[in-house]
Amino acid sequence: MTRSAIPDQAQSSSVPPEVSGGFVDRFGGRAYRIENCDQLPPFFMNVVSASDLWLFLASNGGLTAGRIDAEHALFPYKTVDRIYDSAGHTGPFSAFWVGTSNSRVLWEPFAPHTSRVHAVRRNLYKSVEGDRVWFEEIHPSLGLVFRYGWSSSERYGFIRRCELQNLLDRPTPVRLLDGIRNLLPAGIGTRLINTSSCLTDAYKTAEAVSGTTLAIYALAASIVDRAIPMEALRSSAVWSAGLEGATLLLSETQVGAFYAGRPIEPELRRRGIRSAYALTQDRTLAPGETLSWMMAVDTELDQSAVTALRQELEQGLLPARALEDADATTQRLRALVASADGYQAGDDETATAHHFANVLFNIMRGGIFAEGYSIPGPAFAEFVRVRSRRVADAHAAFLSALPASIPRSELLAAVGDLSDPDFLRLAHEFLPLTFSRRHGDPSRPWNRFSIRIRDEHGGRRLHYEGNWRDIFQNWESLCLAFPEYIESIVAKFVNASTVDGYNPYRLSHEGIDWEVPDHEDPWSSIGYWGDHQVVYLLKLVEWSLRHHPGRLGAWMGAELFSYADVPYRISDYTAMRRDPHATIAFDDARHRAIAARVRAEGTDARLLHGADGRVRRVTLAEKLLLLVLTRLSNFVPGGGIWMNTQRPEWNDANNALVGYGLSMVTLCYLRRLVALLETALVPALEGHPARVSARVVSLAREVRRTLEHHRPLLARPQIGDADRRAVLDGLAEAGSAYRAAAYAEGPGTPIDFPADEFAALLSIAREHLDHTIRANRRDDGLYQAYNLLEFHESPASLRVHALYPMLEGQVAALSCGLLNPDEVLALLGAMHASGLYRADQDSYLLYPDRDLPGFLARNVVPPDAVESNALLSRLVAAGDTRVVVRAPDGRIHFHADLANAACLSDRLARLAQDPTWAALVDSNRKQVLAVYEAVFHHRAFTGRSGSMFGYEGLGCIYWHMVSKLLLAVQENLLAAGPGHPRERELAEAYYQVRAGLGFNKTPSGYGAFPTDPYSHTPGHAGAQQPGMTGQVKEEILTRVGELGVDVRAGRLGFRPRFLLDREFTTKPTRFVIPAAEGVERVIELPTGALAFTYCGVPVVYRLSRGPAFALVRLAGEPARRFHGAELDADTSALVFGRSTRVETIEVELGETFHPLT
Repeated sequence: MTRSAIPDQAQSSSVPPEVSGGFVDRFGGRAYRIENCDQLPPFFMNVVSASDLWLFLASNGGLTAGRIDAEHALFPYKTVDRIYDSAGHTGPFSAFWVGTSNSRVLWEPFAPHTSRVHAVRRNLYKSVEGDRVWFEEIHPSLGLVFRYGWSSSERYGFIRRCELQNLLDRPTPVRLLDGIRNLLPAGIGTRLINTSSCLTDAYKTAEAVSGTTLAIYALAASIVDRAIPMEALRSSAVWSAGLEGATLLLSETQVGAFYAGRPIEPELRRRGIRSAYALTQDRTLAPGETLSWMMAVDTELDQSAVTALRQELEQGLLPARALEDADATTQRLRALVASADGYQAGDDETATAHHFANVLFNIMRGGIFAEGYSIPGPAFAEFVRVRSRRVADAHAAFLSALPASIPRSELLAAVGDLSDPDFLRLAHEFLPLTFSRRHGDPSRPWNRFSIRIRDEHGGRRLHYEGNWRDIFQNWESLCLAFPEYIESIVAKFVNASTVDGYNPYRLSHEGIDWEVPDHEDPWSSIGYWGDHQVVYLLKLVEWSLRHHPGRLGAWMGAELFSYADVPYRISDYTAMRRDPHATIAFDDARHRAIAARVRAEGTDARLLHGADGRVRRVTLAEKLLLLVLTRLSNFVPGGGIWMNTQRPEWNDANNALVGYGLSMVTLCYLRRLVALLETALVPALEGHPARVSARVVSLAREVRRTLEHHRPLLARPQIGDADRRAVLDGLAEAGSAYRAAAYAEGPGTPIDFPADEFAALLSIAREHLDHTIRANRRDDGLYQAYNLLEFHESPASLRVHALYPMLEGQVAALSCGLLNPDEVLALLGAMHASGLYRADQDSYLLYPDRDLPGFLARNVVPPDAVESNALLSRLVAAGDTRVVVRAPDGRIHFHADLANAACLSDRLARLAQDPTWAALVDSNRKQVLAVYEAVFHHRAFTGRSGSMFGYEGLGCIYWHMVSKLLLAVQENLLAAGPGHPRERELAEAYYQVRAGLGFNKTPSGYGAFPTDPYSHTPGHAGAQQPGMTGQVKEEILTRVGELGVDVRAGRLGFRPRFLLDREFTTKPTRFVIPAAEGVERVIELPTGALAFTYCGVPVVYRLSRGPAFALVRLAGEPARRFHGAELDADTSALVFGRSTRVETIEVELGETFHPLT
């Protein structure tokens, strides 16, 4: 019998069914459904969990899943393209022989060929929480629906639930086969999977446990190539419920027999082949009946754990317990998101669900303060010991006496009373975060994630890790829910910056880390990023000043902060000009010495120490000043900040800008930081001098002298090449001299740096930065993001070459604080009219798209270039193909092995060893290299951004940068103030940018679930790289801004100015706020309301007439009423401190509030 006895006329119409989407109540909760999902190209999803379980799932059913990290996978961990391809051989599979009135039909739901022979409809559901996904296939002619869904149970692993529903009014006989395949036993890591998967099959065993539905999958031994015994004592396991009496298969060996309609024999043991778990059974479905069953799969189970599973199965307890634990796991996820202010309620469900997803992925990367402002005493004591054994020993009695939990404010006060600055520094740096992981997944194979949220005893583990340039952005938005941690995060940031003004690569609960050269790894490199360091610290300082106006000011003179002792040595200015691509040397001896110190002293050994062997401590004023000076010492007037530390900026794909690149992006953010220091933090010194290391003071004075000396240049609209060189020479030589001294002897002893000198430096710096920003406005109304520099000698000059426009340059210009509302609107209009705008997505590209020349059009040497070059013409005439080759059509090409100028230089050097060519090579070398540059334009090469068509490549929208654009527009809208003549236009511009974001699109327009964040959308496909994107941080901030949550000078206000009318409820509803231990708080909302939480406090907006006011309800106390909806400082402090005294805040928006339509 053929697989389809009844042809079924798969598509009676040539018009494919329409893809649509919306919210539904299904599968025990709220979910977003994509109808006819198979009409979309396959897309990728991150199915989340509150546990250490991870699941990456393709919309065609392909998947990988496991616990903790990729080395503990249940299904092979491969790159996303291979997961798409794996749908036919890895993960779930189902088949049904269905009896009809006159025959039997084989139906294989979700198989690629099924939709070609059957008229089926396929839908995909994802829970609002993002932790459950259901696949559904409807077969109208058979009157059947099959669906299966994935969820997670922290205790029992992944739960796969299945339903087969009879839609007919008559019984339907079915012979079913359902299971999962290519299941991995424990102990097979990614290296084996990707290089020796056939070898792993040879070690595999599978066995059914008699009397139960349990099957165990294990290696016969650990896979090693050494003559030593290595037992494999952990396993994977699967069990099922709902199909009692079914025949169990442990492999796919008999699947073909099922398709052929032949009998199936049970499998009790299998070895040496790929593993599966499948059940087959004959059933008859009554009219309207739904047959349900489930499977659970887990890994890393030892004999004790498997025995416990078997006993629970034998006692009949397991199915109910597993489902209860899955629900509890979801509830824990809800509580985590709720604690970070992820819950909102209004009439725009897409907006509130999208906010939930943003907060979820933000805490997945940055972590969550699971206990709020409570500090676990034993964990803090362990942290101090890991960081500094000296401090731990000195305060052993204090640490041992700490209670299980202590309020953070009490701990900081008690440590402060001990008068040990190092202990206080560590207390401020202690961030009790959990749930954090790096943002690796199969679509980001260069990153490795690790989800370690439990310790060896099953208790909550405090841990975070990440690249510092990633994790601080997640902490910024997290701090809006936990503002009392802002200053600690500022301390964490500056304590990790180096004596030459940069930050190391990685950050974790245990301290800092840096990259080490690996000459065997072509992806390995060392260096420092620039723009991230400026903008992230800038934003954190701004939030601190808003919430706690005096705290950072008090730290300006406090010698409480450290320097990271990264063993990198930045070259001097002369060497930097000679080769700006190779500017950092790795001090291997120092690295080894630091590693030895860490083993003896703790991870504080990675900090700079003084001659007394103690951590060298400096003031916050010095840390902020040095960051500014480091950038100013690389300032090129009219061009930007010289990118000479071997690392790109936000866009890694522009990595070739390093060396000759000039960043206007960093310069714009530096301008905003300088203005902030000038207006807020230097005045906090109240005229008193700051204590600053002597060599830093010398650098500051030299930089100021240079900038003051060249102030007259600012009267000109453009600065000449010779003057530009003179400015850079003065600044860079000062920076070079400072580094040489600081590397050799440290930053020097602290001396007084007068406040007026500090202010004067910032003032003249801002003038120069403003001038350069103005000079970089292009004729088309856009702003330069990056430029290229070109040094010339005799006479000395420095030329700046403009590059093509980039979105990040416009965002930086909008963010710098220099543009007025008219200029902001002009820039946004220019952007919309430029090649940055992509009409089909109503959003913005990273850079204008362009067509690259075809293969045969590349590498063509102009005939006149050959004829005018004696070496090239002689080589062609001689038929010598070592440098150039004549093709059959007569065109001349450089040899195919000459991939860049370095390769050409090497080839010319070898050619010069031939006496026949030595003289010609010597006299024509420069000209040949110039011809090569004219053919390939490598000097303008920006990196892989210009030669790929995904990720940050051509034609791509990178949603993080679009969300940064959204925030920049909102900042300008808020800065304009209420009643500004351009307020309405700025609000419309804001929503024009917002309209292009994914959550405002249909599934077909976005290519995925619209509520989920994704990293990028290429020109040829839908959204790519789910979840872990910096976009989530920006959108949390913009959401807070939309809601009008306004913190100024330590006072909390609610001033929404541009909320949409569709946000407010059109009928009474409920605002449900989950909490730990399954507790929920329910607030009834009337018509015309919008609700959210801020610092854990429910806030309810109501449309109303009359004056605006806020009513703060307190537990056991009279409510406090605030006219104008601005709280006083004391009540605001209660909210910021997440005090349980504050129950709710009710805000009557008043007659002056008019929502936008």
